[in-house]
Amino acid sequence: MSADVTPPSDLDRPKLSRQSAWFQAIVPGGSIALSLTAAFIFWFQPDACAAILVLPRWLWIAPGLLLAAIGWTRKRKQIANVALVLWCLYTIFFVQELRSLIRFHQSIPDTTRASGATLRVISLNCAAGNELAAAEVANFHPDIVLFQESPLRPIVQRLTPQLLGPNSQVISGYDVSLITRGKLTPIPADRAWSAPFCHARIELPSGLVVDVLSIRFHPYGIRADLWSPACWREQRENRIQQHEEFEWVAREIEKIPADVPIILGGDFNLPAGDKLFRILPPRIRDTFRIAGHGWGDSLVNDIPFVRIDQIWCDDHFRALSTQAHKTVNSDHRMVICDLLYLPPDKK
Repeated sequence: MSADVTPPSDLDRPKLSRQSAWFQAIVPGGSIALSLTAAFIFWFQPDACAAILVLPRWLWIAPGLLLAAIGWTRKRKQIANVALVLWCLYTIFFVQELRSLIRFHQSIPDTTRASGATLRVISLNCAAGNELAAAEVANFHPDIVLFQESPLRPIVQRLTPQLLGPNSQVISGYDVSLITRGKLTPIPADRAWSAPFCHARIELPSGLVVDVLSIRFHPYGIRADLWSPACWREQRENRIQQHEEFEWVAREIEKIPADVPIILGGDFNLPAGDKLFRILPPRIRDTFRIAGHGWGDSLVNDIPFVRIDQIWCDDHFRALSTQAHKTVNSDHRMVICDLLYLPPDKK
C-alpha cells in the first residue's frame, strides 16, 4: 500500500526575502565588491584597465549606493552599512570634484592685479578649429592663450590682435596654438611636425620671462561597450601612446633652466588624477588642485563629466583661481587660471 504524496503548496516554498543571506550576499555584498574593485583599479591604474580609467570616477557611486539601499533592512543592515562606509571613503580619496565644490572662491584684490605680478592664462579646445569658439576668449582679457584643435594658422594670426591687442604674437604647431602679449620666441621641439605641443619663451610686457607649452595629447573615445574585447584593446593602445607623449613633454620640461618659470596647459585627453601625470617633473603642479573652485570638469561643455583640460605651473607662481567656464561654440569648457608671480626672494 503506497502513501499519498502531497505536493508542497506555494505557502511552503521558501521565498526570496531582502533579509535572506543570499539576498544580502548578492545585493549589498555586490555593492561592497564594486567599491573594492573600483578602488583597486583607480589606485593601481593598470594599463589593462584603460577602458575603465577613462571613465569618471564618480560614475560608480550611484549604482553602488543603490545596491546598498536596496539591501538595507532594520534587521539585516550590517552589510549595507559597510558598503555605505566604503563608498564614503571611495568618494573622499578618489573623487576630486568634491574638493573644488566645497572650496570658496577668493576674489583677487585690485591692488594685486595693478601690480603687474598677476597674469591670466586661458586654455580652450576650439572644437575642430571653430573660429567662433576661439574668439570667445577675448571677453576674459587673458595674457596668454592656449588653443587645442586650433583654427588654421592664418585664422589664428588674424584673430590674435582682436584677442590680446596689437602687441600680441602667436605660434602655431600641429593642432595647437599659443598666443601672448609681448614678445614670443619659438622653441622648436624634436620632430616638431608631429609633436603634441608647441613651446615658446615669452617676455610679457611686465618684463617677466616664462616658458609656455600648449598641449593636446592623443584623443580617446569613451566607449560603453565594455563587453567588447576591441574596446579594451583600443583603450589600452591609446594609453600606451599617451604614456609616450607624457614622456616627450617631460623631456621638454627638463631642458628648461630651473630659474625660468613654466606654464603648460591644454587638452590632455586624460582624466585628472591619472597616474600618467606623475611622469611630469615634480617642479610643476596642477593649478586646479590648488585653487580650483566650482565644477572643474570640462568635457562635454553642456554636461561636463571629466576634467581633461588643465593648466599647470611651477613654484615661480601661486595659483590664485582656476575654473572651467561654459562656452558657446565649443564642446569643451575653457579653463581660466589667474597666477601670481613670486619673485625668488618671496617663494
